[in-house]
Amino acid sequence: MATDENLGKCGSYELLVELAAGGMATVFLGRAADGRDAPLVAIKRPHRHLAKDKVYLTMLVDEARLASSIEHDHVVKVRELGFEGGEPFIVLDYVEGAALSEVRRELTAAGRAIDPRVAIRIGLDALAGLQAAHVLHDDEGRHLGIVHRDVSPHNILLGCDGLARVTDFGIAKAADRVQVTQTHEVKGKLAYLAPERIDRRRLCTVQSDVFSMAVVIWECIAGRRLFRGEEPIETLQEVMTAPIPSLRKLGAPVSEALDAVILRGLSRDLDVRYKTAAELSAALEQAARQERSGAIATHAEVASLMEALFGDQLRLRHEVIRGVLAGTGEAEHVFEVSGLSPRPAPTPEMRAREQQKLEAFAPPAPSERYAFGPPEKAPRRLGSARLQKLLAVGVGALLAVVAGRFFVARHREPVTPSAVVAAPTSRRVVVPLPFVASKVSFDDQSRDLAPPVDVVAFEVPRESGARHRVTAVSTDGARAEAYVREEDGVARPEGDGFAIESLETYPDEPPARGAPARPVVRRRVSAPRWTPPQPATQASASAKPVGSVKDGFTKLQ
Repeated sequence: MATDENLGKCGSYELLVELAAGGMATVFLGRAADGRDAPLVAIKRPHRHLAKDKVYLTMLVDEARLASSIEHDHVVKVRELGFEGGEPFIVLDYVEGAALSEVRRELTAAGRAIDPRVAIRIGLDALAGLQAAHVLHDDEGRHLGIVHRDVSPHNILLGCDGLARVTDFGIAKAADRVQVTQTHEVKGKLAYLAPERIDRRRLCTVQSDVFSMAVVIWECIAGRRLFRGEEPIETLQEVMTAPIPSLRKLGAPVSEALDAVILRGLSRDLDVRYKTAAELSAALEQAARQERSGAIATHAEVASLMEALFGDQLRLRHEVIRGVLAGTGEAEHVFEVSGLSPRPAPTPEMRAREQQKLEAFAPPAPSERYAFGPPEKAPRRLGSARLQKLLAVGVGALLAVVAGRFFVARHREPVTPSAVVAAPTSRRVVVPLPFVASKVSFDDQSRDLAPPVDVVAFEVPRESGARHRVTAVSTDGARAEAYVREEDGVARPEGDGFAIESLETYPDEPPARGAPARPVVRRRVSAPRWTPPQPATQASASAKPVGSVKDGFTKLQ
């Protein structure tokens, strides 16, 4: 957030603070320079290299024209499309809060998901805004045929008033749109595209927005991405063909009726999927209210979650605005006419209440360790009992091998010179993994693991070195990498352990061609310490737990 006092003007608006910068535009907080009673507004200004781009300019005109025609509490209102020095800008209502993607990112960092009650409230609000756009007619009674086509957590704003609002109609499809997307050009965020958007034989209709919204609701409750590939093409393939697990299978606290409604919204069959946003909204509300009293959160409860997550950031923003307007003494008046509540310095009591609200409306996320196969074949969480069983089985098997070799050694015939066996050409290396993996590679060897396990063994050439590179892929797609070093037949990771790619719920769009790749957030997890087989009298002592499970992740000692 920029704090420069000399951001200048944009048309008749004074720029106060830089709110955000994306790939195509920067958003500023501003107000009309000629009106003391003017409220704060958001001003979206394209980057300079796009200001002269005809395709982008027509897209911007579309966004301003379409969004300004939608009058609804759950759609961000566009006030004006203007030009400054020949460069365009859009003026929108200022929504104090954050995008749903930011909410999810904050909660993911804390290992939490959105409570189903809150997720349904957000979904109902967004669906109401979409329905208003879908049924919009012009002054002459003609149906405009608006389809948002870019429904995603990035384009749903959650205000501190608890309302969710849909924004960014820049690539919306309308019957009389100025700019038409190029043939076969796929826009929008790939993980939220409806299958018919990818399949060229199908049309893009309001049902596409229904599918995207169902993905958003599923992810809010699950606390993780539904479709995520390492490459864009893999993400698109998952959208088209990957199995879609039910929320109950993940352990989410939802009823069968609510789970079924969300799965129907995610159906790839257009005959099965809900036909309109209103249909999905009605089904969600009915299923939620059948479950128990108060199964849908109030806007006040959503507002409490927003304050718990972003109260400090918004207090800082208010201080920045006060600093910019210090010479005029108008800051408090601007907050008042903008409908913004004062943000005093927090007390310990306020902090405690915010933490309680966070725990109430954002419980620990359901397990991220699930399989797409039948439930009875899905790997279970690695609790202490599971670890004990695995270790006991492993130790027992190794003891059996040792005993067998000892028996053979005692009963075999003396070796004559002519019967000398050639020295072995390979050695066995045991590799403990940081999680239950479905695939692992060891140097140039690769192996699919069925069933998934967390300890594997490889045969390596005897003359090879003691340092190896290991890559493991978990059942839910997480990747772990490390260089390991052999010691007594066990390969243990060097340094801080395995580097595991962070399971981001809502990553940004893939970088444009030629743009530098974004750094991958990684966390380090140490591998379990593997103990060689002990005599039978010590077997029970060596089978103690070596880790614990919290929020679906295994913490290893």
